[in-house]
Amino acid sequence: MDKKDDKRQQLIHAMLAQMDGATASDSADRHLLPWRALVQHLSPLIGDSGFAALYGRTARLLAGRYGWLSASPASPPLDALFHRLGEDLREVEPALAVEANTVLLLTLTGLLSDLIGAALTTRLLDAAWNGARTQKNAGEQK
Repeated sequence: MDKKDDKRQQLIHAMLAQMDGATASDSADRHLLPWRALVQHLSPLIGDSGFAALYGRTARLLAGRYGWLSASPASPPLDALFHRLGEDLREVEPALAVEANTVLLLTLTGLLSDLIGAALTTRLLDAAWNGARTQKNAGEQK
């Protein structure tokens, strides 16, 4: 594993760590935060159908491990995809939901990394998850 993969995994774990302490009622919604931020950065590049296809491939790869995850159609509206993912995560124990969400993100971003390269994937994740904070503090750095 190279340093870019390490950085990608660190970004995922840092983003998910921000969700620690969520109550059971809002934890499934909080699981979707990294997905929604990621899709905002990826959809302009690969389109909604491209993101849905990437997510679908991820779900198929993990179907044996997490059979309770709903299969996603080839190109659903992303709101429907996220709604179904949220429902799936609400229906299982919180620890299993955290594990599955982490593995889903790791797998999807791993596939993305295989397609576009580790460096670009890491930059996209950093922009999606840390970009708002960076832009907010940009004036302070001048």
